[in-house]
Amino acid sequence: FPHVDGLPVGAHISPENVDVVELATEASRNGTFYVDGLRADLSRQVPRMAAWLVGEAVIGAALGLVVAVAVNLAMRYLRGLPRRAHEWRLRLMQLGGVLAVVALLAGYGALTYHPNWVRQSRTTGTLAALQLFPGDLTQYYTQQSKVLDVVSAIAGIQAQLQDRVERSDLEPRAFNIMFVSDMHLGATYPLVAQYAANFNVSLIVNTGDESEFGTRAEMTPTYLAQLSSLTKQVPMIWMAGNHDSPATVDVMRSIPGVTVLGTKETQGDAAYSVVAQQLSIFGLTIAALPDPRVYGGPGAYGSNDDKVTYDLERRAADQAVRGVPKTQQFDIFASHEPGTVDRVLHDLPGQIRQTNAGHMHAQNPESDVQHKSVISLVEGTTGAGGLDNINGLENINRGGPAPPIEFSIESVAASCQFTKVVRFQLQGPPPGQGPAPQTGQQVTATTHYFDAQSIQALRTCGVQLGRTPVQSLGLS
Repeated sequence: FPHVDGLPVGAHISPENVDVVELATEASRNGTFYVDGLRADLSRQVPRMAAWLVGEAVIGAALGLVVAVAVNLAMRYLRGLPRRAHEWRLRLMQLGGVLAVVALLAGYGALTYHPNWVRQSRTTGTLAALQLFPGDLTQYYTQQSKVLDVVSAIAGIQAQLQDRVERSDLEPRAFNIMFVSDMHLGATYPLVAQYAANFNVSLIVNTGDESEFGTRAEMTPTYLAQLSSLTKQVPMIWMAGNHDSPATVDVMRSIPGVTVLGTKETQGDAAYSVVAQQLSIFGLTIAALPDPRVYGGPGAYGSNDDKVTYDLERRAADQAVRGVPKTQQFDIFASHEPGTVDRVLHDLPGQIRQTNAGHMHAQNPESDVQHKSVISLVEGTTGAGGLDNINGLENINRGGPAPPIEFSIESVAASCQFTKVVRFQLQGPPPGQGPAPQTGQQVTATTHYFDAQSIQALRTCGVQLGRTPVQSLGLS
């Protein structure tokens, strides 16, 4: 769980000297009773924790004063100085100053207190892997019955604890959306397919950088077969990134189940033009604008210098939304570059509920996920950098080891509210041949609950609503 306030002090809760077999035995008898007992034990200790922290603060202040007085008196004695008049008054003033500082710290803690801290959880290691690979883990642990009993019991405890901390006011989920980005020809689509099946994903939004050099040849039959296998099961909305050329766009349009949103065309020998498009799917209005750049392209179109590309992307965004009625609302506006969606938000204030982007090969921090009613999700590289990480052309600038595989799964309520998002990071060798614990895969799952967004009343969302054809932006 995150910090409860802005102070770098507090209580840390962790298992200690746990006999996992005994724990599994007790939890297996009555999991609900066991979890409720854990929560009750913790609740009973909260007053003691608070008293302990207050006591530490008071005792620390008192000890500090005692040490200060002793050092002061010793120095005066060694120097042969007489005792000062009003010594106790001086000490009381110092004590008052200490108490004032403690009061200020307590006030700062109260002002920065995060009341929803318990609703944002981060799970790592095997417990996170249990969410991703339940089938594989079950198959593996079935061969070791004792391990299966223990892990199953712990997984049950985790699931029930998570149920206890979930917001009670959440609306029922209608469907899930998965957000991926920056595949760079990485061979991770089989993993994406597994995650999508495990979480009953109904739609995938891919914010681009599918290829590396934008050529047809690099989109190999094996890679396209993996992608096609996924999109036969789950429809995908895709838009071009800065590594995707018009040729890449043509290849993606040919894949069944992929809807390319936005056009990207060559303009002469030195420029590319992009056009934003929209559609309605499952009750959500989704718009997308391709990145106007092409890796290795001419001039600013092939540059990776933000100072050079900023004006190019800003002009593309301004042009894309020109003529959009002020009454039109978008549930999701996606583009490859985070700066592009920021510009669109500037051009269409109050008309966009959520933006999605990629490009950075890192998810945006939790503190940036929601501001007021606007949700912002920047996805990391689901392909773990792919060829971009092998050839080093861009990784030289990024530095460091290969980035983790990252993706997010968002829940959409029947009222079209976005209720929560689970963001995953997988560091290390991809699972491939077996469950994550066998291959050293480090999995982290972070759950973030959204505040309610301002949307039209009586809206409905669900997979039964289907989708509309792709349209130019601004048409209803």
